[in-house]
This record gives sequence, C-alpha cells and structure tokens, in this order.
Amino acid sequence: MIGYHYFPGARTSWRLHHGVLIPLGMPHALPLITAQEIRQTLIEHRAFLVRWEESFDQQGEGEWWHIIKDAPESLETLSSNTRSKVRRGLKNTISKPTAREVILNEGYDVYRSAFDRYETFEAMFSPSQFREAVEALPAETEFWEARNRETGELIAFSENLVRDEACFYNTMWFQPQALKAYAGYALIHEMNKHYLNDRSLLYVSDGARSISHSTNIHDFLEQKFGFRRAYARLRVVYFPGVGAAVRLLYPFRQWFASRSSGVFQKIAVLLEQERIRRACIEQEEKA
Repeated sequence: MIGYHYFPGARTSWRLHHGVLIPLGMPHALPLITAQEIRQTLIEHRAFLVRWEESFDQQGEGEWWHIIKDAPESLETLSSNTRSKVRRGLKNTISKPTAREVILNEGYDVYRSAFDRYETFEAMFSPSQFREAVEALPAETEFWEARNRETGELIAFSENLVRDEACFYNTMWFQPQALKAYAGYALIHEMNKHYLNDRSLLYVSDGARSISHSTNIHDFLEQKFGFRRAYARLRVVYFPGVGAAVRLLYPFRQWFASRSSGVFQKIAVLLEQERIRRACIEQEEKA
C-alpha cells in the first residue's frame, strides 16, 4: 500500500506501516522466522508488533487467509455476466503497464477520489506526501494504468509487487467514473492474463484479510474472477508492554469496535487481530 517503508532483514525484507512490521516477501516463500530475529527487528525499528504467516495454503479453513488466483485467466471460465462486463470495460478503457513517473504526475486525483470512498481511520495524503510515498515504493513494484479510451484520462491505477514468482496486487485505485465504465473488470482481467498466462507466475494475490477498513474487493474477486482463499496461521509478537496492554483491553474489544473515534478504531483493529491470532492457536491445538 502507498505509504509504507521497507528495509532488508537478516533473511527477509520487511515493510513498516502504522507501527506494524510485516514481511515484504510473498507468504509462500517466507523463511521460518526465529524468536531472536523478531526481538531484534522489533527493538531496532521500535515497532508495536511483528505480524507474519505460517503454513500458507497448507490447511483447512480458518480465521486468516489471503485471496489468490493460481489458475490461468480465461474469459470462457468466467460467468456470462462477468464476461459481458469485462468486454464493456475493454471497450470503454485501455488497461496496460505504465511507468512510475506516470503515477507520480497523474495519479493523485485518482488516489484522492478513491480514498474518499474508504471507511478507514487512515489519513489521506497531501499531493507532496503522495509523491513521496510513490517514489519510496520498492523497485519490484510494477504499475498498471486504466485510461478512458475516448479522452485518454487516467481513471484508475494499480501498484503490484512482484517477488518470489508471485504478484501481490498491493492497492488498486479507481475514480467513480472508472467503476461506471467497468474499468475494474478490464484492469483485473488484463493483469491476470499478464501475470498468470504470459509470465506464468505461481499466483496473483490481493493480500490478506482486511481488518483495518471495510472493503468488498475480496468478495468481488472470489465471485467474479475465480480467486480463492488460501488459509494460513496468523502469528503476532508484540513489543514489550504492548502485549500486556492488548491482554488488558481484550475483554473490552466489542466496546472499542462500537466507537467511532479514530483512536478507538485503531485499538479495535488491534484487538480484532488478537482475536484472530488466538483463534489460529486454538485451531492448531485442536488439529
């Protein structure tokens, strides 16, 4: 997502976002993370917690998952309704790879109009912050654009991280007019073809289950484009003191979830993540 910082570790790279450290690599290729490495990483970067996954796509259903597609992209395998919307999107828009410089120069208006639709505690970037964030994205980030076929206006873009023979659709941003033109259908279809068919990557992913804001994109990808849930075990280690606070507040998680304040929302997200972490441990103990 635009706005994170990344840096190399002993055996894997990390990204830091809102005080949370998450491995930058794809979940299927993560090395076994040792307790010593976690402690060193937490202390070095003064993060609130480290979060990662284990047993990716190797178990039954659970509370934590990534949304992935590992089958070839073909219009014939999609429903007739989805095929129709993809074709309308291709007729109305042009989706193709683009340069970082294009997003730097033209992407902010798309980002701003898309951000306005999110229900999130995160703050929207200013134009200068947006530019700085895009420039800071890893070198492995590939950008795609969608343009109005008649006017040439940029109406959507995607930032995709390609590592470990897989592709993570980090974030996709759509103006309202892009949605009306079915640009999302066309963009996703073209990216799926490129990464799964042309480059034969292992899978494309739209990331892990979201707990910080409300989104329907995962349901959309599952229902329309044949994505599936790849379940995993969620692991979390807290900075000293943070874990104690989480344990203290955990019984009141529903109260925090009912609050509208930004601070309370952040705590609610933290406590929901703790609920999922505990559920994964319980499931593992029963297995």
